[in-house]
Amino acid sequence: MKRPVLIGSLFLLLGSAAIEAAPLQNGDFSSGNFTGWQGDLISVGTVDPDTDTHYSVVGANQVAQLENDEVDWIASLFQDFTLDTLAPGETMDINFWIKWTPTDSDQDQISATLSDVGVTDTVDLLAGVADSDLTAGTNVTRDITAFAQNWGGANVELMFTIQDYDFVIPDQLQIDDISFTRHAPVPTPTPLPLLLAALGGMAVHGRKKKIDT
Repeated sequence: MKRPVLIGSLFLLLGSAAIEAAPLQNGDFSSGNFTGWQGDLISVGTVDPDTDTHYSVVGANQVAQLENDEVDWIASLFQDFTLDTLAPGETMDINFWIKWTPTDSDQDQISATLSDVGVTDTVDLLAGVADSDLTAGTNVTRDITAFAQNWGGANVELMFTIQDYDFVIPDQLQIDDISFTRHAPVPTPTPLPLLLAALGGMAVHGRKKKIDT
């Protein structure tokens, strides 16, 4: 009975617990619609993505898709929500899958941002992600601990945008599996000699018990 306890203790010493944060609605679009989300078009402003033709949920995996056109050459999908508050020592990251299909990747643009509602603090979630990865479809994980430390418990906005600058349409942007994860602090590891001594002591104890019986 002692060995499983030790294994569990080693896990606690060497690993950290991931906690699924749940501030965002419908991050995987598994509802088949845009519940919780809003659209924004340059010509009219805020729209309902469930009724506007620039937005759709496509494929068997139910992926969100944005398209622009000649009139609405900038189209966005966004959600406002209250960001989880971090406990002392916790970290947070955002994860999502994204695929960009531009008509010209040198001129057309996309963005994915997380900001406070006053847009005084903005995280560029695609910083460092190559266009070649975006056009192939890629999973993105971004550490947003510093942002969460400032804005945890406050209303924030997650936004995805496509922009057409080559006057050839449509460009498409697909998004899926958006989630926020909190990570508990990693406990200070027990020095290796103490761990080895504990393991050795248990081995001796086990052998002695066999001899006694």
